[in-house]
Amino acid sequence: MSYYTINRMLILGYHDTRDKISLYSKGTGGLEELTSNLKEEVLYGFVRIEDRFALLAYVSEQVSGLRRARALVHGKAVGALFKGSNVQINTSSLADLTEERVRTRLGLIEGPPSPAPSSPVAPSSPAAPTSPVPVAAPRPATPVSPSPVAVAAPISISTATTASEVSSPVRTGSPLPGASTPRTERQLEIEAAERKMREEMERQKRAEVAKRQKETQEREAREQEQFAQKQAQELERKRKEESDRVAREAMKKQLMEQERLRGSGLSGYITIQRAGTPFWRRRFYMMQGQILAFYRDENDRVPVSDMKLGGQVVHIQDASLDVLIPNSFRVDLVTGETHYFFSDSSKDKELAIAGFMKCNESA
Repeated sequence: MSYYTINRMLILGYHDTRDKISLYSKGTGGLEELTSNLKEEVLYGFVRIEDRFALLAYVSEQVSGLRRARALVHGKAVGALFKGSNVQINTSSLADLTEERVRTRLGLIEGPPSPAPSSPVAPSSPAAPTSPVPVAAPRPATPVSPSPVAVAAPISISTATTASEVSSPVRTGSPLPGASTPRTERQLEIEAAERKMREEMERQKRAEVAKRQKETQEREAREQEQFAQKQAQELERKRKEESDRVAREAMKKQLMEQERLRGSGLSGYITIQRAGTPFWRRRFYMMQGQILAFYRDENDRVPVSDMKLGGQVVHIQDASLDVLIPNSFRVDLVTGETHYFFSDSSKDKELAIAGFMKCNESA
């Protein structure tokens, strides 16, 4: 037994969703039960009267213009599912869903529907008896078995439509005389709502493009600024290194000349951390020729240790980031050893570095 044999009507709706249509109710009461269950929203109905089937699209007058436009498009998709329907009726008034009007649309009643009575009419005088007029026998119902449609699962309706689809309503036949069909006004409202929706989507699209462009420009500006800062820092570092090199070369020559004239080299206090030990030792140092001698203090005459630096120094550089001590530097030797030093002031540090350079080059 098919669905249409058991049930005579069903109602589909959105159930607080945007584009998912599912079953609201079903029953055997036909058109009367269907109209009594309609609510003030967008609903789709399917009803059987005798051997005919009508598909209804009910859009309440309280529904907004945007939802009206969407319902018009969705109605086409619903109609495509119910291929067994003989007519599709779009309405926003229950007055269009009387038994007589629906039967007329289905072709079960010849001629237009009777208008609703306005006022009582006084009975006329009895008419002369006339011969009875033959009345045609009612047409027998022909069984129809349209393909059943599953309505248990929600139907997903695509909202991506074109302007031509919105502006082309479903044809439901010629207007009935005396029926209220405000199609023109409603169509204008639907078109205005659809146009407003398209304009809003275009505005959002333009705003998103502008936002991405702004973010790209800001990112590129930050990258350019960071690159410029790095270049400036690198140039400043090279400038300082060159300035320090020139100053140290000048001090080295002065030390060599002083040692040649006076017979004594550079001396002073310095703190050293020799290779292989974690301890720092403060020592008094004296530089003479290629030899760097360390004493416990300036009154000591016997050195506690010394270093022969002639041709042994590979590299001298600042070590403040390595040992986190101001005025510190490191000396790398050809033997692979690295010794760390720090002076009491920046000036003492530069003099000590110039002294190491002098000892490394002294014959």
